[in-house]
Amino acid sequence: MFQLVTHLGSLAMVTAQQRSRLADQANHDGLTGLLNKNAFQRRLGDMIVESERAARPLGLFIFDIDHFKNYNDTNGHTAGDELLRRFGELLKNSVRPDDLCCRWGGEEFIVAMPDTDGASAHQASERIRRAIEDYPFKHQEKQPGGNLTISGGVAMAPHDATDVTALTRHADEALYKSKHNGRN
Repeated sequence: MFQLVTHLGSLAMVTAQQRSRLADQANHDGLTGLLNKNAFQRRLGDMIVESERAARPLGLFIFDIDHFKNYNDTNGHTAGDELLRRFGELLKNSVRPDDLCCRWGGEEFIVAMPDTDGASAHQASERIRRAIEDYPFKHQEKQPGGNLTISGGVAMAPHDATDVTALTRHADEALYKSKHNGRN
């Protein structure tokens, strides 16, 4: 009887570990380790509700890598994957513990910044932009301008929107304005 109980206890522990691992895989991007889009949208929705409840601002910064297709075409997809991994690490190291980072898709990333007003969100996005611009990425000299850069846009809840779709759309529109105004 003791062996059976021990075996069942071990089996339950393995199953719990497997469930935890599966949940982690379901919520995180396998390449960067950042939240994936679906998990981020769920958490951002909760953050917007909390922001409204507490009457506190919420900043959202969306950005993508300038000329990423050129990087991939010039250096290969393995180098492109390594670049995305490095972006994930840099992003995690450039934000506050309560900020939420996500690989939004392809070479696009997004950061939610609770308790952050417009001026502070712009300062944080500029800090991230500079950290990326200053980092010595492999093969960056082959990029247009000889450096790897990003372009991004900022949106604020509740000022710009109060739901996930509208807030991300507003930030995305600001990103495209940035791209059309010369990138970086």
